[in-house]
Amino acid sequence: MKLRITPNAFSSLSSPGTVGLIMGFAAAICYGFIPTFTLPLRPDAAAGHTGLSDLSILFYRFMSASVIIALLMIVKGKSFRITRGELVTLTYLAFLSDGAALFLLAGYEFMPSGVATTIHFMYPVATAILMMAFYHESRRLSTILAVCMAVLGVGALSWPTGGVEVNPRGVGLELISAICFALYLIRLNRSRVAQMDDMKLTFYVVFIGALIFGCEAFRQEDFQLISTTSEAVNLFVLGLVCTVVTNLCLVVAVKKIGSTMAAVLGALEPLTAVILGAWLWHEVITWNIVLGMCMIIPAVILVIFTRGR
Repeated sequence: MKLRITPNAFSSLSSPGTVGLIMGFAAAICYGFIPTFTLPLRPDAAAGHTGLSDLSILFYRFMSASVIIALLMIVKGKSFRITRGELVTLTYLAFLSDGAALFLLAGYEFMPSGVATTIHFMYPVATAILMMAFYHESRRLSTILAVCMAVLGVGALSWPTGGVEVNPRGVGLELISAICFALYLIRLNRSRVAQMDDMKLTFYVVFIGALIFGCEAFRQEDFQLISTTSEAVNLFVLGLVCTVVTNLCLVVAVKKIGSTMAAVLGALEPLTAVILGAWLWHEVITWNIVLGMCMIIPAVILVIFTRGR
């Protein structure tokens, strides 16, 4: 029996919906790899590894990403021109984006990376709460139910069991990370740069963010140079895969299948982080971690579908 591959088979694979789904999956999975390439860079006293500070890691990650995006913009002939008002807006957006990234990394010190990523993934729930509290968005029963589920999920993740203890300080750091990213999304859609070219906007947010991290690292006398090849490789992959590829794939996914479906595919972010954490870093997956994920991820999807209608 011969397998017949018709032209229609290839056309279905290249349809906008299929491309959008593939890009959405790719964006979520790439983002879930952040702990995989970040944890080897951080100090590890037990292994005798000095590592890099969080500020240095984020500076190199964002700066390498901005260089790659700048090269792509030059190849595509895109303009770098912005107004003074746009620069001000991009700067405070960069501060919010930096806050989300910095607190996400800080939480890794107090809990397994998969748990940290799962709590950070609550940013759509945080967005819904902020929109209801400050932007007079209607209070839907489904949104309130989702918020309650998310809170219970965080409680389950924080419950010590099976030798895995989640420090409340780490939970607080990851919740701040989620709130920062929620504020970033809210202000992005309500600012003067909302209609700016996606690639240009991403370039300036990560470039300004890199400058902020670099200046703060120097201010704290905490800036560290790359000392090994493995550090350089991990930082380059963080910039390319976890920042550039993630952002560009997400842009394509939103345009092909819409923001709601693209956001739902983001559920793969914490799943990827948990699986890789257990596989590569021997992080224990306990019943409360599974229960917490089973409450937070559906809560986020419920908020996304409710807000998408």
